Amino acid sequence: MARLAVAVLSVGAAACSSGQAGLGSASSAPTQTSYVFTAGSPWSGTIVPVALPSPVNSIVATTCTTTSDCWGVGSTVGTGGAPNGAAVIATTNGGGSWADQPIPPTVGYLSAVACSGVRQCVAVGEGQGNVGVAVATVNGGVTWVQTAIPATVTDFTAVECLTGAGCTAIGSTGAGDAAFASVAAGSAWNQVGVLPAGVSGVRRLSCTDAIHCWATGDILIDADHAVGTVIETTTGGASWLTLPIPAQAGYLDSVSCVAGPVGEAGQLPTPTTGATTVTTTAGATTTGAPTTTAGATTTGAPTTTGATTTTAAAPTTTTLAAPPGAGDAGVRCTVVGTTATIGGATRSGRGLLLTTDDGGVTWVNQAVAATIAGLTDVSCVADYTCVAVGDSVATTPAAGVMVFTGPVQQAWARSTVVPTSQSLTGVSCVSTSQCVVVGESISEHLSGV
Repeated sequence: MARLAVAVLSVGAAACSSGQAGLGSASSAPTQTSYVFTAGSPWSGTIVPVALPSPVNSIVATTCTTTSDCWGVGSTVGTGGAPNGAAVIATTNGGGSWADQPIPPTVGYLSAVACSGVRQCVAVGEGQGNVGVAVATVNGGVTWVQTAIPATVTDFTAVECLTGAGCTAIGSTGAGDAAFASVAAGSAWNQVGVLPAGVSGVRRLSCTDAIHCWATGDILIDADHAVGTVIETTTGGASWLTLPIPAQAGYLDSVSCVAGPVGEAGQLPTPTTGATTVTTTAGATTTGAPTTTAGATTTGAPTTTGATTTTAAAPTTTTLAAPPGAGDAGVRCTVVGTTATIGGATRSGRGLLLTTDDGGVTWVNQAVAATIAGLTDVSCVADYTCVAVGDSVATTPAAGVMVFTGPVQQAWARSTVVPTSQSLTGVSCVSTSQCVVVGESISEHLSGV
C-alpha cells in the first residue's frame, strides 16, 4: 500500500482563526494565496499552510462533524527500522492545528473514518497480520478502543456513520466483500449482507439515511486492471444493486450524496426502473487564467495565480439498462475517479466526474479540465455544491488539484480548479464555508469570509 505524506486544507472563517492548547502548532506560514471564484459560486477563501504533528506522514481520509471538529486517518513514519504505523489526527479549530491521538498498537493501517457525533467516531482498516480492524472513540478521541468484528474480515475499506445513529462499513472476507453494521460507535460489528458478485475494493460510502447508501468500487478485468462501479442499497446493506455508468469509467474513488428538496439545480426527473440515461458532456473549454468575473468573492488582497475555469459544452445522451428498484428521486450524488484502469498508475489517466439527480438512474458525465489526471474524493453539502480533490496529469508541474463547483444555478458548468504542490486524497465539507482536505506532503487550510 502506497505511503503518502500529508496535506490538510480547511475552508472556514472564525474556526480557522482560533487556537487551542495541546494541538500541533502552525509552521512558519508562506504568504497567503487568494483565489477568485466564478460569480455565483458559494466558495471563497485564502489558502494558509499549517503544520501537522510528527511523526504523521500519510493522511488518506478525513471527516468533520462541525466547523471546528475534524479527524483524519493514515500512517506514521517508522523509526529505527520499525515499519510505518497507523495514525489518527484531530483538530478542534477547523484545521488551524492538529494533534496526534493515541490508538491501540494492534492497528496496522487505517483507510477510513466516520463520526456519528462530535465525540463518537469510528476508524477502520487492517490490523496486524491480514485481519480487519475497527477502533472507536466515544470521548472525542481522548481514547480509542478496538471493537469486536467477525473473524472472517481481513480488511475494512470504507465506513459511514449517521448523526445520532449507527454505522455501515464495507469489508473483505474469504467469500468476497460484504456489508457490516454497528449500532453505535464502540459497539460490535455484524455482517448484514454481501456485495454484488465481482464487486470489490470499495473506497467510499455515502448514506442519506439508515437504509439508503451508495458506494464506489471495482470490477476486476484481470490481475492488473479494473473498471469502476457504483452500487446502491435501499435495505441498510442487506442487499445491493449495481448501477450502470458510462463505459469510459476506470477507477471510481468516491461518492457524495445529498437528499432533500431540490434547490437551484432544476426539477428532479420522473423516476424510472427500466433504463439508465447517461449524458456525456464533451468538448470542454478551459482558460489558462483565473476567472475574475464581477461579483466573485475574494479574501484579503486577491491573488488569482493558478486558478482555472472550465466551461461545459453541449451534452450527448445514451441509454443503459438499469435494474428494477435502482435510484432515488430525492437524492443527488456526485461520483469522482479516473479513466486509468491500472491501479497505482500515478497521474496517467484523465479525471472523471459523474452526477445524478435521481440516485443513480440518470447520469451526467461532467466536463473535467484536461490537466486533471484523477479525482480521489468529493464532498457535497447541497445540490452540486461540492469540492473534489485529486491529481494533475504527469506533464503538469503541480501534483494536486482542488475543484470547486461553479454557480449553483449551473451545477459544474463553470468550476474553479485550484492547483496545489502535492497530491490530495480526501475532503470533508460541513457547509459552504468550511471544508478540510488531506493529501501529500504539505499542510494548509483555506480560510473563507
